[in-house]
Amino acid sequence: MPKKRKPHGREEVMASILEAASELFAKKGVAGVSVRDIATRAGVNHGLIHRHFGSKEALRRQTQEKLSADLIAEMGKTNTFEETMTMAWAAMQKHDAFWRVLARTLLDGKWQGEIQSVFPFIELAIEMVATEQEQGRIMKNADPKIVVAGIVAMALGLEVFENYLLPATGQQDKDAQEIKAEILNFWRNLIKTESA
Repeated sequence: MPKKRKPHGREEVMASILEAASELFAKKGVAGVSVRDIATRAGVNHGLIHRHFGSKEALRRQTQEKLSADLIAEMGKTNTFEETMTMAWAAMQKHDAFWRVLARTLLDGKWQGEIQSVFPFIELAIEMVATEQEQGRIMKNADPKIVVAGIVAMALGLEVFENYLLPATGQQDKDAQEIKAEILNFWRNLIKTESA
């Protein structure tokens, strides 16, 4: 197997570091990974992490923001809240490092400051719920922020706790993706108006 070429130039080095951090944080959590581990995986000197990111915590936040941006890019343009949630679900399946790094960061309790500085998916979903409430497709008596918080909590919870939830509810022999899709559809139908 040929030796992997070391990254060169600021952009290539930063991209390699972010990719390595994503993989390692998703697998071991932020607390379980050192700056040297990330540098080794990225094929760079560990001093470059400090030069380009400042600290492990700054790298963790930028990693989470990159994973969030990857999720949004994977989703593409959507027109309805239901379509947004369906595309987000599919993107989350493909880019599982997003929710794995997020869960490990929160469970480790080792972050300092913000988990992310921007939340593009959450902002988009809240906007779409408010628009669909104005159009009469989603019940109006619910705060759009609460609607989005609930469905995102459910979706993330299904990913993190799948191996507990499916056996606990006697569904371990069924297709996990189909069960999760049924649960998501059930929740979406709860917020729809009768005319939708």
